[in-house]
Amino acid sequence: MKITSRSAALALLLAGAVQAGDYDAAWQRARDLADQGILAAGRDQQKQFFLEAEQAARQAVRLQPSDSKGHAFLAVAVGRLALFEGGRHKVELSREVKTAAEQALALNPNDDMACHTLALWHRELVQLNRALKKVAELLYGRFPPASLAEAIRLLRREVELAPDAIVHRVELGRTLVAARQWAAAKQELDAALALLDSWITDNYYRELAKQCLNSNPHKF
Repeated sequence: MKITSRSAALALLLAGAVQAGDYDAAWQRARDLADQGILAAGRDQQKQFFLEAEQAARQAVRLQPSDSKGHAFLAVAVGRLALFEGGRHKVELSREVKTAAEQALALNPNDDMACHTLALWHRELVQLNRALKKVAELLYGRFPPASLAEAIRLLRREVELAPDAIVHRVELGRTLVAARQWAAAKQELDAALALLDSWITDNYYRELAKQCLNSNPHKF
């Protein structure tokens, strides 16, 4: 990953290329909008960015369904939108996240963002409250085989694929905290904080790492 500009000029160029049917521009615009949503200040603005990211990702999938990037960033965008929802709709969106991420990995087992998103799907499903787990059982036919162990396996895989990506190490650390693997979590969070910036959202994830370490001082 490399730091990229998020200028208005770039956004306009990507939007125009997407309208012209450029696949690479479509998935890159989905990625760009998802990043902007993460960094946006208010929930309304965040959700709008994620909705636009979803639209761009769906366009990418339509343009080239045999490539992983469109599916991967569709999973990212829908997963982010699921955070704004509750009840049945949240679980419905989670099913599409899983489908899109698995499709991306079927097309390219080395797609680190697909690994990342499927890992977070496992973590989120495990952490659903009892009522939403009942909803998930109804929608999936039975409760899906989600586990923190599988989330950790996928996150370790994506760290192998992109070792300098702060986001991957931070989410691995947070998932290890959820699994109460404190020493391993601290190792990953400290490693994330030691990495150089390589992407626009790195400072956001650095703050998450610091919050995670500071909120569990007696464990670390």
